[in-house]
Amino acid sequence: MTIIRKRRNDKAELKQRILSEASLAFGNNGIRSVHMDAIAVSAGISKRTLYELFHDKEQLLLEVVLKHSEKMNAYINEITSGTDNVLEVIISIYRYNVEEFRSITPQFFKDLRKYPKVLDYLRRQKKQSDTEAMMYFMKGIEQGIFRADINFEIMHKVMGTQMDIVLDSDLSDQYPMIDLYNAVVFLHLRGITTEKGQKIVDSFLQEINV
Repeated sequence: MTIIRKRRNDKAELKQRILSEASLAFGNNGIRSVHMDAIAVSAGISKRTLYELFHDKEQLLLEVVLKHSEKMNAYINEITSGTDNVLEVIISIYRYNVEEFRSITPQFFKDLRKYPKVLDYLRRQKKQSDTEAMMYFMKGIEQGIFRADINFEIMHKVMGTQMDIVLDSDLSDQYPMIDLYNAVVFLHLRGITTEKGQKIVDSFLQEINV
């Protein structure tokens, strides 16, 4: 039993190493330009071993995305356990996303559209996150942070559509992705917050611009 357990642990550790190498490669170079051979070399394994664990690049990409989602959910759970202020939670998630954008080339997001299994998973995740977002907005109204006269369902869809347009455009060739993300997110945050909420947003903007 000890030998079997060790083999399982070794296999799990190897998968995590491969996922880390693949995540780094995809983030730096996009998806389509990264070949399985290169990932095998960077992970210090044979191509055969790589394909024994991931039968193709899309499965590998999907597990990279799943790992990212798990990490993101753990972060959100940690943040929400420490504060009841909805806007503080949103800004914390924003900080997290900014750090992600720093290490991911815009080409990655464009390449994602070529992988249907990954897109299907992301669509399912988006439905869940949309539901959670509406709960945050409603709670924010109760806290006096968000305006009560906003149709948050429309607003949330508009913001998501704007981000899709940005990712599909050539704007990322002209401006840093972080600046584009800032423009979309804070344009909406300033528009939907009350005077109380705007003070929190403006304080954060001053902090990151120092």
